[in-house]
Amino acid sequence: MKTVVALAFALECYAGVTVYNSLDPSPTATGPGGGVWTGLPSRDPLKLTPPALPPIEEYLATIPVQLFEGGVPDLSHPQKGDFLGFSIELSVFEPLFGFNETHLRPEFLNHLGVLQERGGSIAIRVGGNTQDKAQIVDSLPNGAIIGKTKNPNTGPTDTPIVQFTDHVFRAMAQVSSLLNVNYFFGVPFLNTNADGNASRVVAAARQFLGDRLLGLQMANEINLYAKHQKKPPEYNEASFFADTTSMIQSLPLPDQLMMGPSVCCEWETNHMLDIGYLDQFQQNLKYVTAMHYPTSNCDGSRLPQEYFPTYLTHQSATDFVAPYIIPVARSQALGKPFILLETNTASCGGFPGISDSFGSALWGIDMGLKMASSNFTNAMFHVGGQNVYYNPFTPPPTNETAFRKWSTGAIFYSNVFVAEAFGKSGRSQVIDLNLNNGNNFSPGYAIYEDGKPTRVALINFVDDPTGSRDYTAAIQVGGADGLPGTTPSRVYVKYLSSASVSDKWNITWANQTFGDQFKSDGRLYGTLHAVPIDCADNICNVPMKAPSAAIVFLSEQALSNSTPAEGETITFTTSTQGAKAYIDWASVAASNGRNGQMPLGSTSPGSSGASNGAITRVNKTTAFDVASVIIGLVVGISTWLSWM
Repeated sequence: MKTVVALAFALECYAGVTVYNSLDPSPTATGPGGGVWTGLPSRDPLKLTPPALPPIEEYLATIPVQLFEGGVPDLSHPQKGDFLGFSIELSVFEPLFGFNETHLRPEFLNHLGVLQERGGSIAIRVGGNTQDKAQIVDSLPNGAIIGKTKNPNTGPTDTPIVQFTDHVFRAMAQVSSLLNVNYFFGVPFLNTNADGNASRVVAAARQFLGDRLLGLQMANEINLYAKHQKKPPEYNEASFFADTTSMIQSLPLPDQLMMGPSVCCEWETNHMLDIGYLDQFQQNLKYVTAMHYPTSNCDGSRLPQEYFPTYLTHQSATDFVAPYIIPVARSQALGKPFILLETNTASCGGFPGISDSFGSALWGIDMGLKMASSNFTNAMFHVGGQNVYYNPFTPPPTNETAFRKWSTGAIFYSNVFVAEAFGKSGRSQVIDLNLNNGNNFSPGYAIYEDGKPTRVALINFVDDPTGSRDYTAAIQVGGADGLPGTTPSRVYVKYLSSASVSDKWNITWANQTFGDQFKSDGRLYGTLHAVPIDCADNICNVPMKAPSAAIVFLSEQALSNSTPAEGETITFTTSTQGAKAYIDWASVAASNGRNGQMPLGSTSPGSSGASNGAITRVNKTTAFDVASVIIGLVVGISTWLSWM
């Protein structure tokens, strides 16, 4: 009985971000025939029918892509490769990061390492609905770093009360000792530091994260406090301003570390600026932030099949950024970067068949590039537990870790794509090319560095297995308006591919894949292939399948800046069987350590009796043979549960 209760609690730790009571998940439709899925949303098999094809006359077989040397008007501000980051709900910190700083999850590190190799760094926000009442404590039973209790006064979100120890920050810092990861953290706001709890959180975050702490979020979706019964019905904008002032006065905050207002839904960001948020808090404010999902699935009334087409059009991204054009400009005028601190395909966990499909990867790419071209500084894809559809990566439930691996969601490929599109220079400027007279099914973007075009990003949203809606992008640099042609003699193309927008797992990036459901260790497998295309007559003809996305690298230097060196990858290999692997930091200390190589972790099947691994840059083909670090193994479900 004790084991059953422990397993139930372990599963609850993976509860959804917005609706937390998930031990009895609601059934969801699994197909037009009317079957139902009564299991966890994260493994819902629903596969939708691709949207109807647009009229063929609206589709050009060849789409001109005109670029110019010397830069063009309306380029974005310089963007970094960490533009698309992750928003991680505090309550699911442990399943992703690990038990503590001495037991990190190598699969999580591997996913981040893939992004570092391509974009140079990673941005992560930790917080969400559970941050507002979170309590930092000295210790928790059984050495846990996160604990949750049922909130007797909860509102519609059924948000639990979270307690955590400073080992959360220690684990975050340890990740940053391995990888170039920087953080935003959510400060408990509801009690406005009346009990000193928020001060302790801020002090611990600053102490352990140091320069890795980019900002502290004050309040989370404050406009929903009254609706979700966190504050009295009369709570309004003036109340929020007063609470924010009280927090600033009582917290150990240096100038320019605060983030806000982090509103969504009913209070628009521009309205908050109109009534004086920037004016009143400019001295303390480092970032202006918002929370926004394109739609909601909170009441479960929307049919995924009907909504699927809305995600496969450039209009979705255009409409999404429209309310932020003015507040972004106003923020930038005062030197405040604008960050979308939380987003994904739909609030309350997303949609089955949409949020976990190849279509969501195409949507995420277009959304990321459109926000970047509109001068956002970062955008964070939210990560929840087992009760959501939209996760970029999902560990198996606790009682299945002995025989299942992680699942890499389709939308994680969006993060990889955008990281490569911007590369590691930190100087990439983006522009929406408005291709094909603004056709909504074939958007494209150009990326410039130092006034020169370096990459082109292309998307084909249409699902047409006949090939009738494939197109060719005819790219040329110069050669128009009386300018000399400077098109390169050869370009290199990486394709994001799948047979259908409805597919969930059969996805490849440059011929590599993270694998099927429950089969990912966070590394890309397969032989990387960037397709070389020779150009002629000042034009490079790049074929685009329906559906697909592609990055066209206009030089070998641009390709190199976004690609791991041949034969090398940041990896941390563990051989396990019937056990859960963690990094053994005592062994790391006794070894040669990092050697400046910025290592990370991963797992792969093998013999638990010979669990050799390495923290180094290694060739994936020889990763099993490297033995510079011994990996600690936590064997069996009973051992795992003793931590819960």
